Amino acid sequence: GFWNGNLESQAEEIGQDVDMSYLLTEDALIGYADAQTRGVYLSSGHSIINKASSTKIGAGGITNAAKYCKVSVLSIVERQTSTGWARVTSWSVTNDYDVTAMVSKTLTVGTGYYYRVRSTHYAASDTSSSWTGALKM
Repeated sequence: GFWNGNLESQAEEIGQDVDMSYLLTEDALIGYADAQTRGVYLSSGHSIINKASSTKIGAGGITNAAKYCKVSVLSIVERQTSTGWARVTSWSVTNDYDVTAMVSKTLTVGTGYYYRVRSTHYAASDTSSSWTGALKM
């Protein structure tokens, strides 16, 4: 499945199977879902952010289910403010009968700010969350 082993094998698998390879650059920040909330259906979940150019970020999320079921990912891009984190935009994907759901987008952002991606992962009745570290633009 996706996201097993080290980052190199992950990048290879992702490059072959889904179009998220552009996200896995040297400066990509990857957040892993909290293992405590996994159940029978949810296998893993990740959030990813990277610097695609001087004014663009790559952002995405992926949910992997342990068996075929309704699987979803909701990924939110946030920008750091003086009081916390503010939502910039979000995307979600739901597949009714699958083992993977993913979103990956490129977004033009203002420079001089920190950005992160936060995702919620759903597989049938299982739910978990992941978030990346902060990326300075």
